Amino acid sequence: MAEVATSAGTRRRWAAGAVASLALLGVAAFVPATAAQAAPAGDGVFNAVTGASRTGQESKLRNLHKGKLALPAPGAKGRRFQSGTGATPKIFAGNLASASEFPYIVGVVTTLQFEGIFYWYWCTGTIIAPNKVLTAAHCTADGPGTTRVIAGNDRLVDSNGQIVGGSGFVAEVGSTWTHPGWNIAQQYKDPDAPILDDVSVLTLKQNLPSEYKPVSLSAQGDQKPYAAGTSAQIAGFGITSSDDEFPDSRLRKATVAMRSNADCAAPGLYDANRMICAGSGTPSLPSSDTCSGDSGGPLLVNGVQVGITDWGFRPCGSYAGYYERLSYYANSIKADLTRPPLINADWTGDGHSDLLTRDSAGNLRLYMGSGFANNSLGGFYLSKKIGNGWGIYSRVFRVYNWKGDKKPSIMAMKPNGDLFIYDTDGKGEFVGGAKKIGTGWQGFTALMVTNNWLGNNRPSLLVRKTNGDLIRYTSNGAGGWENPLGTKIGIGWNGFNLFLTPGAWKGDGREVLIGRTSTGDLKLYQSDSKGGWTNPLGTKIGTGWQGFKNIIVPGDWSGDNMVDMLGVNSKGDMRLYTTNGYGQWIDSSGKVVGTGWGGFNLVF
Repeated sequence: MAEVATSAGTRRRWAAGAVASLALLGVAAFVPATAAQAAPAGDGVFNAVTGASRTGQESKLRNLHKGKLALPAPGAKGRRFQSGTGATPKIFAGNLASASEFPYIVGVVTTLQFEGIFYWYWCTGTIIAPNKVLTAAHCTADGPGTTRVIAGNDRLVDSNGQIVGGSGFVAEVGSTWTHPGWNIAQQYKDPDAPILDDVSVLTLKQNLPSEYKPVSLSAQGDQKPYAAGTSAQIAGFGITSSDDEFPDSRLRKATVAMRSNADCAAPGLYDANRMICAGSGTPSLPSSDTCSGDSGGPLLVNGVQVGITDWGFRPCGSYAGYYERLSYYANSIKADLTRPPLINADWTGDGHSDLLTRDSAGNLRLYMGSGFANNSLGGFYLSKKIGNGWGIYSRVFRVYNWKGDKKPSIMAMKPNGDLFIYDTDGKGEFVGGAKKIGTGWQGFTALMVTNNWLGNNRPSLLVRKTNGDLIRYTSNGAGGWENPLGTKIGIGWNGFNLFLTPGAWKGDGREVLIGRTSTGDLKLYQSDSKGGWTNPLGTKIGTGWQGFKNIIVPGDWSGDNMVDMLGVNSKGDMRLYTTNGYGQWIDSSGKVVGTGWGGFNLVF
């Protein structure tokens, strides 16, 4: 957990993770140097992973570790739970615990390679549905990388920085929701700002096995569990001391008492509607408390989760720990359980959409998204060069799950019509070189990628011929073609100068194709998931889009786990347009999230 240090009555705040100047109780990730760099600006757009504070105050990344950490592959790892912890010696005012005792608690581990250096950090979370994990926003939306959710293990990482395996289940993150009120931008600006709405939900790419049971959440408005003196339980994978030099990440538990609002508010930074504090420690007599790595974990009363571990004081145990009050957030958290699924343009494997660009020199760059557009950086975090020599291709675009592996790839076409694919490991790195998968593709005037056009979870390429015919080519799920000669699915498509394929735009599982006319209208055509159309004449969904040189459909960019659009206009500004996930606009006027994007000949 990140902490607040007190000395002679003076509060000194620091981040135990990425958010310098914040007092977060767990891991946060990496600190962008300045919000002014939210636009493309060369290598390492943000001076991240340095921990440099925007305010110049001390930043101690207690839960950010250097060194390569090999994340386990997704799937089952043997027994659902470890057989037990054996002896349970007394540690920092708590005891070792077994994952089988808390079948809803998981670890959230993230790794990143940046400028040749490897970093990793972890948090705690709770299962709230078979494919949903509740955690703190600073555990997921404030640091890029590759994230894995680990269930059923009593320990996440050993003292040598290696993932502990042999049991449990490992899941990938597909997308994330973050509370829109999370005030990370204010915290960047003002190190003494209170931490508000630090809540996120992770959506996994597959359901966890049934042995991992969802936790019960406190009901909206229910204040009964928060009475002062009520016995509560804390649990998580955090360290046992603010001064721990080596990672431990064992699952531990302890009993703490709820404190009154007056007690919680005494040091400041407290919001009685949103927060609760628990624990009886003092600087002279430390007591049970959460610590770094416990962020996102539960505060429990009678087995019901009533709080999310968030922030506290340094050293751990010197005062009460602070938790997000679930009676304030229950409805907004549960709303994410019923949102329609979407596929994000996630390059690194953290569930957040990322952007790729190509410049005039043929350099390929990755712009990592933070998963939260209101971070004062437009939702961006890091930038790095990931390739050169891409100027030889006349078309470059992304595909997802081409080989049935739920990983992104890049396809590229040479002017002579040869089509190549570049596979990745799903963690942001290429695997092998270019593989030729087709010839004769130079005759098409437009090319679009869909993820699930036929409802079989296989991607398809939709191409337009010079005569306006629309042809579909679908993957066989193993790296080849289901219909190598193509299947005609429409005629008369020459009236559009740009095409978009944002997925299931209406939230009903049926993918759409959106075309832009010369007058700037957007028309939507929806697949019936059987090879035909639900609205063959199209439906107009917008006007005034002629001013954009590029429009990108990355999935969710804003952090609300619903479909968005990004448009780059003639000035090079990037604007964000949000929807409610069911085909209606939330913000149809758009807001600027970046500048300087006009220098790229491709943004995808």
